[in-house]
Amino acid sequence: MLHTNDYLEYYLTLVGWIINSGVWNMIEDSGLVAAPFAAIIISEWLKARAEGADEGNKGVLSLARVENRFYTAILVIIFCCMPLVTVSIDTLQFDRSRSEQCQYSVPNPTDTGWNT
Repeated sequence: MLHTNDYLEYYLTLVGWIINSGVWNMIEDSGLVAAPFAAIIISEWLKARAEGADEGNKGVLSLARVENRFYTAILVIIFCCMPLVTVSIDTLQFDRSRSEQCQYSVPNPTDTGWNT
């Protein structure tokens, strides 16, 4: 349950969730999720080719580097890109208790000029 304290915050949270879900679905459906992984493989391959012969087995070194960067990329995608909460009106709840505690009056939407 997520609580919001004013109507703008309530609206913008819902819009943000909807936009994030739409962008993520577009990235996932188009296959762009694989683009960072392809870039990791290509950059590590180019870096291994540029190294000298004294570095050791280039394949083993680049494989270990690719593996480390893959784990980082997967964590970034999971925690920063993928929507973890499905968009639902029931998840978000408007809470007036803080505004009443601070003696701040939040008008109802019908009492403002935004109801037309």
